[in-house]
Amino acid sequence: MSDQDEKSAAAFQYLIRILEEAIRAGADSVGLERESGGLSVVQYTRNSGLADGPIPKELEQTLVEEIIDRSGLADNPRGEIHINLAGKDYRVIVDERSDFGESAFNLLLKRSTKARK
Repeated sequence: MSDQDEKSAAAFQYLIRILEEAIRAGADSVGLERESGGLSVVQYTRNSGLADGPIPKELEQTLVEEIIDRSGLADNPRGEIHINLAGKDYRVIVDERSDFGESAFNLLLKRSTKARK
C-alpha cells in the first residue's frame, strides 16, 4: 500500500470514528468548521452544538480530500456518502461551504431506509 493510500485509509477511518461518536451522542449532524487556523469537529443536535475538538493537523487535508472524493463534491456543493456506521446503514448528506477561503462541511446523518445491495 502506498503512503497516500495509507493516509487516505487513516483519514476515512477517522471520519467513521467521528461520525459513530456523533451517532452515539445523539447528534443529527456533524460540522467540520475552521477554528483557530485548524479544522474542528462540532456535533449538532437540533439547535445546539457541542465542540468535539480539533482534527489532527496531519489528517486535515487528506480528510477534506476523502470527503470531497467519496461524496462527489468535486463539481457540486452538495453530495452524499453511503456508509455503515455503528452497524447500521446511513446516508451522510454533505454540504460544503467556504469558510475564510477554505472548505468547511456539514454532514447530516440520515438512517437509510433501504438495504444496500
